[in-house]
Amino acid sequence: MVNILSCEINCAKSLTKRALEDGTEIPYFSLAEKIEQNQDEIYEAIKKVVLKVLPEEREKTALLVGTSLVDWNLVDAINACAYEQKELYSSKKRSIDSYAKDLSCEFGLSSFTMSINTACTSSANALLEAKNLINAGVVEYAIVIGVEIFSPVMSSGFYSMDLLSSSKPQPFGKNRDGLVLGEGVGAILLGKDKSPWELVGGFSNCNSQTITSVSSSGDECVEVMHNALKNCAKLAEDITTLKAHATGSQANDEAEMNAIKKVFKKEPNIITLKQHIGHTIGASGVLEIAYMLQNVKFKNDENIMCNYFGFGGNNISLILRKHR
Repeated sequence: MVNILSCEINCAKSLTKRALEDGTEIPYFSLAEKIEQNQDEIYEAIKKVVLKVLPEEREKTALLVGTSLVDWNLVDAINACAYEQKELYSSKKRSIDSYAKDLSCEFGLSSFTMSINTACTSSANALLEAKNLINAGVVEYAIVIGVEIFSPVMSSGFYSMDLLSSSKPQPFGKNRDGLVLGEGVGAILLGKDKSPWELVGGFSNCNSQTITSVSSSGDECVEVMHNALKNCAKLAEDITTLKAHATGSQANDEAEMNAIKKVFKKEPNIITLKQHIGHTIGASGVLEIAYMLQNVKFKNDENIMCNYFGFGGNNISLILRKHR
């Protein structure tokens, strides 16, 4: 049994305006204290949340990072040599992938680290992988980080696909017109110590039939939810609450709603979170679970399914349980 031992979160709760590369302003859930898309600033922001969840046995603790942030050093290297006007390029030997290694060394953690970038499912996949590592005896604890900071490039991409709302997020709402992005940094500590919350398990796959979304039938989502239930030895009727992915976009919400109807004969309680903190992309797995545990009251013996359905056909369902 792998439990959620503690969590720390710094996520945006205020809806403001942020400027894209062309100067267009879009609604955005921003952090109170601005963090630039800068290697050092992001590292320090992650460090602050890690400090809050460190276990005593640091050397037996793995560190996993889930994010969809672009590795700017890699982008600079490509730009320097890919075009006719070549530029001199000197590697800074530091990238998003190195955050976990650097933090592990600084805090004296296990040498086992991992960085996962699978769009919206990044930190959710990191949570499932951390559970597997603990069950396999590779480590005794795992700190899973979710981090997403405002990126003009990423936001412009969503804007160009006409996926962003012009006003506010309305997940599953009749008048929904798109998603609103958000930023945040969070950490969840997993281990086998006693805790009210268990990460029972889940299922993740990649169905790349379409690059940007699942089909309107929601069958890809159905497959993931069914396999998550099977892996956790649960039936659909055991699920008391469903934390929906619910981005607020027309296509994604329709697919998920159709999938829920196919999996559940009687719908469980459904909660959506992106109207509170925005869509935090790769960090949403960690941030939404941490936010949910801190702000939503659950009864004992509840089983909660958490859905994340992302770009590139990356889909995952996790199941949590609150014990007596």
